[in-house]
Parts: sequence; structure tokens; C-alpha cells
Amino acid sequence: MNSNIYVAIDLGSSRISALAAEVQENGLLRIIGDESKTSDDIKHGVVEQVSGAAFKVSEIVKLLQNSSRISDIDYVSVSIGAKSMKHYPVSVNRFVGSTNTVSESLIAEMRSICKAKVQGENVYVYDVIPLYYELDGKRVDNPIGLNATQITGKYNAVYGNIKIKDEIQRCFERTGISLEYQPIAVETLSTAVLEATERINGCAIINFGATTTTLSVYKEDALQKMLVVPLGGHNITKDIQELGISEANAERLKYLKGTALESTVDNPIYIQIPALEPNKDDVRISTKFLAKIIESRLDEIMKPIFNEINSMKSSLPAGVIISGGASKLNHLSNYIAEKSGFEVKFGKHKEWLVENTSEKYFDTRYSQLIGTIILSHENRLLNPLEKKNDKGTKNKLPRKGLKARFTDSVMGFFGDENKFDDTNTSETKNDQSKTTEDTKKRTTEESENDNYLVDATNNMNMFVNTLTYKLYNFIDQSKLIFIGYNPKKTKTYGIFR
Repeated sequence: MNSNIYVAIDLGSSRISALAAEVQENGLLRIIGDESKTSDDIKHGVVEQVSGAAFKVSEIVKLLQNSSRISDIDYVSVSIGAKSMKHYPVSVNRFVGSTNTVSESLIAEMRSICKAKVQGENVYVYDVIPLYYELDGKRVDNPIGLNATQITGKYNAVYGNIKIKDEIQRCFERTGISLEYQPIAVETLSTAVLEATERINGCAIINFGATTTTLSVYKEDALQKMLVVPLGGHNITKDIQELGISEANAERLKYLKGTALESTVDNPIYIQIPALEPNKDDVRISTKFLAKIIESRLDEIMKPIFNEINSMKSSLPAGVIISGGASKLNHLSNYIAEKSGFEVKFGKHKEWLVENTSEKYFDTRYSQLIGTIILSHENRLLNPLEKKNDKGTKNKLPRKGLKARFTDSVMGFFGDENKFDDTNTSETKNDQSKTTEDTKKRTTEESENDNYLVDATNNMNMFVNTLTYKLYNFIDQSKLIFIGYNPKKTKTYGIFR
């Protein structure tokens, strides 16, 4: 894969998406292609069905590789965001040392100390974001190279359940694709849609997903607050579905005729939709009542977010930026502006794309993927990729099939790896000298033993073949799913969890 080509994958709760792009010399992105598939294997940012997610990721990458004409996709980047993720303010104090000069190694050590301070059962620190530093009580943004006796670092540690990371790792291990970079999702989104002045002056981003809605507050070019609400656009769809229609029709109705504000429905009309149960009459729904359902659920989703941003109005002069797939709901920006009093606008990432890019990629659902690629590029400049199978690198042996592995294990159990050594160095020459008759007798016995071992081995091979055949029949008849291709292009299977 070209060193300037990047592939980002978004593990969404309703869809798994992939985007391939080439970073130009001027930093702009040339979109090469994208693929996506519906998925219910991820819930609230956590991979719950590893086998199913791995299968879809493998399939999407293969499709992307073919449609984009990328020779090989060895590395991908995945942004991390889940409902359990929070931020925790941490302060670290250190004496600078005899040189009185702040070094890069000292700053790296302070970040490590910050990570160590956030502890708990199954807790993992996903990012350490520096807010500012103080040198002998004087605030600075970049202390490296400056002189001081004591330094204090103020950080926001973003942490969450370690299961988020572990399950993503398990998923990609099954695909044979390496994870290059895993930035947190709020950072990827802010990178793509925020102007530099907005990050510095202060603003709030609200990312509307299918099962989560995330608030991130930026000021002085750093993440100040983060809040994940475990509700999203899918919950609104489920509420509409309770009227007795299918989920697909409820989703379609939400975006075509639904609105976030009931007050915007001046002339309500009735919409007739087929009932979920075939024997029942069609369901008639008023657009006024539909808007009431949507607004009621939005009130529940947005209550904790409004509480946060209303408590810091003076710190957010740049207002509120909204993004995400569920942000396409009609009059959503008007709803937020009316309820919060903030100026509201949609986040845009168009400026990151080269000219003549298809308008399809201006959609907000691509913002997080584009931000992931931008941050992956920055990371690769600092940490260049190691080429796979370089000269001098030990190549892995071909993976053995199920039958070969099972045979080896059975034969290894019965095999004698520790041969008996009847040689004694202290024996005299007379003991070492055997009679011809004894030698012939021993040779005859060894020949008989060899024949016995050959027969036993043949019998064992027959036993293994029979057992393996029955095992394959069990695999074909049981609830197993195809989870993808390994590098040798042999099928692998995984039992439902």
C-alpha cells in the first residue's frame, strides 16, 4: 500500500464504514473510495459480536480494495468512542532537574505519570490531553526548551472500560489486518469540522450517532469536557416503530416527514403506512403527533447536554456545531438553538478535500472518517510504518489446516519425544562388547517393534481421519459462521458467542 494512502474504519452501531484516501503534499485528501454495510454487532461503541464484526470488516476491506484498486490493505485506523468513556482532570508536578531546562523526555514522563494516576478495575486510559503547563507558577502552552525549577502539567485523561480496546483488537486479529492508529472519536471529529479560531475561542460539538450522542467542549485548542449519552437516533426510530410499523418504515418516516420541533408543523397531514402485522389495517399517523414523539425523545437525550453547555455559556462564543448521521433530522439546529440559546451550525469538512471531490463526500457521516485519516497521517509522519516481510524479517510458516493440527496434537500425545538412552559412559570395554547372538536377538526385537509401530501409526491415522471427518460434519451442521479470510486465503470459522 502506498505510504500516502490511508484507510479509516468507523465501527458504528448501525453501520460499519470504511474510507480510503490519499494525502496530498498540501495536506488535502483525495478520496479513493468507500464501502459500508449495515451491522448490529456493535452497541454503544463496543464490539459485542466479534465474529460478526470481523466478517463484515473483512468483506468491506475486500470490496474497498477491489473498488479502489489498492493492491493490498495491510493497515487501517479506527477511532474509539463508547458510552463508558469519560474525562478526568489530572495535575502532575515535577522538579525540572539540574539542567533547569524542560526536555521532551520530561514531558513524556509526566504524561506517563498522568496515565498511572487514573486507576480502577478494567479501566484503560485512551488519551492524555495536555491543557497547559506552569513553569514556576507562570502559565505556558509549550514548555519544551524553557528554563524553570518546577513544572506543573494540567491534563484531561480520557478513560473508559478496557473492553472497548480489547474487543476491537480481537476483531481485527481475526481479519489479519493490523491496526495502525486508534485516536479517540471526539478528537477525529473536531479535527475535521472545527476551525482553529473555534477551538481556541471555545465551542461545543454535538455528535448525533445511532445509539450514542456525544458532547465535546473545546477551548484554548484543547478538549475541556466530554460527555457521552447512551441514547441516539435509533431510540427515536424505535419510538416511532411502537406505532405498529416496521423499523425500516419508521426510519424512513423520521427523516422524510419528521421534525425536531412540534411547533414547526403548521398544517398537519395524515400519513398512511403499512402495518407491521400483515393482517392489520394500515397505520395512519399525523405529522403533528410524529413531531411530538420525536421532540419528546430529543428532550430526554439532550437534557444532560443542555445542562453542561448552559453552565458555561460565556466560555463558548463560537456556539454549537452539530454532526453525525442522526443530525440530518429536520429542524434539529432550530431545536437546539431554541432550547439552549446558542448559535448552531453544521460541521463541515469540505476544506480538507481536494477540488472536484464528489459532493457525496461532503455529507456529515464522513466527517469522523476524514478526521481519522488526518490524525493517522500526522501519526505516520512521527512513527513511520514498518514494512511487512522486509528482508531479514522472519516469515511466518503457513498455517496448518484443522486436520493437520488435530493430527499433530493426537500423535504428539502418543509420541515419545524423550527417547530412552541406555548408554553409560562408565561401562567397561567388556560391557560394551556384545556377543553376535545378543546383537542378532536385539536386531530381531527392534525389527518387530518397528513393525508394531508402523501398524500402530497406520491405525492411529485411520482413527484421526475418521474423527476429523465426523468433526467436519459437526462443523457443517452446527451454528458456525464464516468470519473472513486469513492471509493464506483459507476459510476460518468461529462459534457464536
